[in-house]
Amino acid sequence: MQIHSITLKNIKSHRDKKLDFVKGINVLSGVNGVGKSTIFEAIGYALFGVDARDFVGNIERFITIGAKKGEITITFSPNNNETYRVTRSVGAGSKWLLAKELHGTFEVEDHAGAPETEARIKQLLDLDRGRPLAEQFKLVIGPFQSEFLGPFVLKQPTKRQEAFDEILGIDAWRKTFKGTSTLLKSVQSKIDILNVEIKGRQEQVDALPDRKKELTGLLKDLKALQKELAEHEKTLVVTENQLTKLDQQEKATNTVKSKIQVLENRLRDGEGKIADQNKRVMEAEQALATMEKSRKSKETFEAAETALKSLREQEKQQRQIEKEIAALDQESTRLTQTMGHELREIEKTENQLTAEEKQLEKNQKSLTADPDLTNTAARLPNLRKEEKKLRTTQGIIKGRQGGLQEGKEKLAEGVCPFLKEQCLNLAGKAPQDIFSAQQHELATEDLNLEKQLTKLSQEITGAEKAQHELESLKVRAQEIEKQLLALTRRQEENNKRRLALQETARQQTEAEKKTLARKVDLQKYDKLDNEISESEKSRTEHQIARDAFFANQKDAQDLTNRRASLKKMAALLDELKQVMAVKQKELVKLNQDYDLRRHTEVRLAKEQLLTVIATIKQKITDLDKDRLRLATEIKKLEQIQEEIKIKLTDKKCFAAKAELVTFLRQQIFKNVSAQLSERLREEISLRADRIYRNIAETDEELYWGDKYQIVLRDMQDGELRERTDDQLSGGQTMSAVVALRLALLQTTNARVAFFDEPTSNLDAARRENLAQAFRAIDVGREEVTEHWYDQLFLISHDIAFTEVTDQIISLE
Repeated sequence: MQIHSITLKNIKSHRDKKLDFVKGINVLSGVNGVGKSTIFEAIGYALFGVDARDFVGNIERFITIGAKKGEITITFSPNNNETYRVTRSVGAGSKWLLAKELHGTFEVEDHAGAPETEARIKQLLDLDRGRPLAEQFKLVIGPFQSEFLGPFVLKQPTKRQEAFDEILGIDAWRKTFKGTSTLLKSVQSKIDILNVEIKGRQEQVDALPDRKKELTGLLKDLKALQKELAEHEKTLVVTENQLTKLDQQEKATNTVKSKIQVLENRLRDGEGKIADQNKRVMEAEQALATMEKSRKSKETFEAAETALKSLREQEKQQRQIEKEIAALDQESTRLTQTMGHELREIEKTENQLTAEEKQLEKNQKSLTADPDLTNTAARLPNLRKEEKKLRTTQGIIKGRQGGLQEGKEKLAEGVCPFLKEQCLNLAGKAPQDIFSAQQHELATEDLNLEKQLTKLSQEITGAEKAQHELESLKVRAQEIEKQLLALTRRQEENNKRRLALQETARQQTEAEKKTLARKVDLQKYDKLDNEISESEKSRTEHQIARDAFFANQKDAQDLTNRRASLKKMAALLDELKQVMAVKQKELVKLNQDYDLRRHTEVRLAKEQLLTVIATIKQKITDLDKDRLRLATEIKKLEQIQEEIKIKLTDKKCFAAKAELVTFLRQQIFKNVSAQLSERLREEISLRADRIYRNIAETDEELYWGDKYQIVLRDMQDGELRERTDDQLSGGQTMSAVVALRLALLQTTNARVAFFDEPTSNLDAARRENLAQAFRAIDVGREEVTEHWYDQLFLISHDIAFTEVTDQIISLE
């Protein structure tokens, strides 16, 4: 088994970290808070399925701050031939995937869920012992730093025993012994309950013979009542036939009476309707006479109405012409005002443009350059050339002056000014002055050049000033040219406005012509108001007669219909009177055949029979309910009798089970857990003792005692001394715990293990010895123990591990 590498993305302080591991011992080092323990936690989470909340309490704290999801990928080989990659994400929708390497690529295995993935990893790691991978990691393979001492230092023996029984996987026997105690109590309780139930049911079954006897007497009474009921029902049928015949006679008589009543009501209604219809006929005849009387006035009103309608249309035309004339007058006035205003604006603009043009021409003439100024500016290039020439000459003179001064100084020192060495011709002689005259000439020449340059500089300044003034005049002249060009465009625009004014004058003349033409059209409506007044007067005079015509028109037109309806009503009234006479004769005959007293007697007899029959039926119903009740009780008691038989059988079965459970608890479960614990403690103690002796370098014997208590044995004053964990120092306890954990890992067949700060509380010598012990196990030194692990992971700041480790991984 080997873990090749781990990759962490957004896990606590590791945003994107990959670590590679080697076989043997891998040590993780670094300052506190760099994330060493996080590496172990990530391996436990991804490879062993530990819940992230076991590390941090809240899953979100297992993810890097600011990230929403994290991911851990581990590559490992369960053997030398196959390589797998397990990936587990952290956060919403987390997944746990296992992939196998095939031909250089990883193919994800198809698993139904996390339980199936865990089972597959357990199989690959050879840790399939019926215990979840997460528990094996937390308890043995990689306990958290805070739980390294774990159950070793528990003070309560019972809790310590339970913890190590669980770690060693033998807790099932002890739990079974405790669990079967509850089972035995449960079986005994079942037997007690069955005894109570059997007793209670037997008391109920004792009443079964009395219930059967009571049911026999009830069936006899029920048969007598049923016979009496049949006789009364036969008499009821005869009585009902008589009553039916009498009811039919009564119904026929009442029907005829009702019909006669309806006919009487209809006759009264008919006579009233005929009277109303006579009144309506008279009203229609009167309306017809009124129509004929007002017909002529109605026609006169309609003629005036037609004429007035035509005059109103002419009035609308007159108003439209008046509106058009007013609009044309308004437009003519507006155009006249516009022409006057525009003409004034054009003339004002022309005057402004003329004045601006004269001023610009005047300014243009004033910009003519003076000839002397032009000549002075023209000399500037020549003056600058002359100045440059004089500057060059002055530089040459300055160089000659420097050379002469240097020669004079060298000659005074006896050094040849040409060969730059001591001159033998001058040895012992006073130096001659051959440079002063030449220096004087050059100084005079330099002074004259300086005067010429000063004068020339003044002339150049004047020429530059003249050139600047000429350029200023040129710029101003160009600006005036632009202003003149803009002035020309403005004059053109003003001329366009004058041409447009002519079009406005034409529109004003045309508007005046249209106004005169519409005024001529308006003259033909001069008499219109008088004609409208006369027509309205005529319409008003005949309005009342016309309204009377139309008010009576509907009644007059309905005269024929009203007369026809009156005739029809009279015929219907005669028919009703004939039907009334027939029904009255039928009623007389029915009254002769119907006997009201006999009818009352038969109805009373029927009611008495119904009461008697109902009473008998109620008695039968009550008896039948009692019969059903007794039958149900008897059936239930018989069922209880069967239940007693079943419960007696169950009681016998539970008694046999109780006997079996008692035997198993006393003879098997009670002793197996203790025997296994003793054997495993002896095996682990032997291995742990050898490791402890190498770490502590003492003659003390480490023994894992009863209830998993740490015991150190040695000889003191010739006597055997035993010290338990509460009598040991911190270093002794840590050394013993490390030795026991290593032996425990070997016993549980773990091929990989994790130790977080195993040298805590150890002095320098013990730390060195512990490191050597790890290496001894790695190489399989016989005096320590045989080699049993493939990889060992340590977190340590101790330099002792640098000499024994296969790889040190420094986390920054």
